[in-house]
Amino acid sequence: MVDSVYRFRSTNALLDGFHELQNQEIYFASPTELNDPLEGYKDLSWIGDEIAWKNLLRHYLLCLMQAILRTLENGPNYQVTPETLPVEMIDEDLQHEVRKVFDEICTRVFGDPELALLPGLLAEHSSRMSRNELLSLLWPIHSRLFTLVCTSLQPEHPIHAIDASFRERGSNPLRLKESFAAFKALSEEHTNSTDIVEAMTSRMVSGIVQTMFILKFNEANQQHDAAWRIIASTFPEIYLNSLDRLLYSDWYTACFVAKPSQAAMWGHYGDSHSGVCLKFKTSALSSGLPALTLRHLVGTCGSSKNMKPVYKFGPLELHEVRYQDRYAELDFFRSLGKLTHRQLAFWFRGDNGVFSKTGMDLMQESVEWRQAYWENFHNAVTTKLKDWQYEQEYRITVQSSADCSDGTSRKLQYRFEDLQGIIFGMKTSTQDKVEIVRIIQEKCKGTGRSDFVIYQTEYSRRTGRIEISSWDLVKLV
Repeated sequence: MVDSVYRFRSTNALLDGFHELQNQEIYFASPTELNDPLEGYKDLSWIGDEIAWKNLLRHYLLCLMQAILRTLENGPNYQVTPETLPVEMIDEDLQHEVRKVFDEICTRVFGDPELALLPGLLAEHSSRMSRNELLSLLWPIHSRLFTLVCTSLQPEHPIHAIDASFRERGSNPLRLKESFAAFKALSEEHTNSTDIVEAMTSRMVSGIVQTMFILKFNEANQQHDAAWRIIASTFPEIYLNSLDRLLYSDWYTACFVAKPSQAAMWGHYGDSHSGVCLKFKTSALSSGLPALTLRHLVGTCGSSKNMKPVYKFGPLELHEVRYQDRYAELDFFRSLGKLTHRQLAFWFRGDNGVFSKTGMDLMQESVEWRQAYWENFHNAVTTKLKDWQYEQEYRITVQSSADCSDGTSRKLQYRFEDLQGIIFGMKTSTQDKVEIVRIIQEKCKGTGRSDFVIYQTEYSRRTGRIEISSWDLVKLV
């Protein structure tokens, strides 16, 4: 177990910018604020029975209908993104008249001779379907689904986005049986069929990304049609990117490292060597794993009408980041643990009221499933590609279902006794050092500490590396 961990910060964050040093706070960042674009990446795959697949398609139709309705309400400049899609909505959330329209849409879609085959064909698919495979399937059927939804919403005056060429594409034969038969033959003929299919479908994804860029590039001249072009052309990609929100609550992390002397780390995270590095003392959990004591949310108190959060100091585990060649697959249908039983019923209840075998573990919340569910989460948020292994990172992760967008609730307080020392960068200004030492001195006097250590990084001509030495002459008490 590591006895100490280190956290790089800019002097702006510690001092006048956010007063982290004075307040003894650690900021927990959202995944989008971190520099790895694959933070928390989940390599989703799909395998399920006919009920699960049919309800996935119903969910697709529900999100598509809502995107169209919101564009009609807010105008063609409405932003259709993975974040604005109402993925947590189910049919029971719709107003009565809108739900009648949605039911009609589903009747029309699954009454279509070709589309009616799709849930069964997907259920018979012998292997897990990757994101690229699913996208390559949704892409060609989207024209027909979009046309059916639009003409159901406005049967008398179809939405103008459905032009003649789009209607023609929607009426083209889908050849679903032939496509699935080809995939099956490929898997029987080639031992590496999975890699072949992934290569084929990834080319389609590349085409979609390029199409999205072209649409964005042309928006300057066609701004009045922006939302409709996005819905008509790139909705399948947006939809799949939104599904991650159904699996786990929002999570935030504070990052630490095992060693503070790497020049590259100071350059990346230590404000180009002008920042500082905080040294924290760790404690040991009963499991033997390292932890840092922070003031965090432990529950609520009060009446149902006046609930108040309860915060206490307690140890939070420091998870060691694992560096691997690839991310582990995550079974989408069996990872919907964030949803309520009411929402799960939408996903796993069939037309005749029978529940899907795919979702049985979720509905029953078996111990084995729950354990695997959280293991998958921690694996996802503590796995990075091997390109990052030089960081030797540890992290603490917290979750919240509340809106934490302002960042205030994501500042957790640490005990001053756990801050062992502070390391100045090679370019940290003298003025910043003076301000930091003054704050530390006041805290040491207030607590009677005499063991706080101040360090300085410097280049060692002898070793050819960045070295850290303590300031023995600076007395804080």
